[in-house]
Amino acid sequence: MGLSEESTGTGVLSCCGSGILKVEKDAEDDRVVALAGNPNVGKSTVFNGLTGMNQHTGNWPGKTVA
Repeated sequence: MGLSEESTGTGVLSCCGSGILKVEKDAEDDRVVALAGNPNVGKSTVFNGLTGMNQHTGNWPGKTVA
């Protein structure tokens, strides 16, 4: 599924033609946080817990990609 406008309910994620993901901040003091780690270690589960969202999770690498 990935982190799209449809899945997050926001319009802050966009792609700038070259395939690079761009995050647009509404205010100067907004924070951008990245969750990085090995495949299948629970990054999506942590993301769901922190944001209250429901990104799909699965028991295989590459399930949640942007």
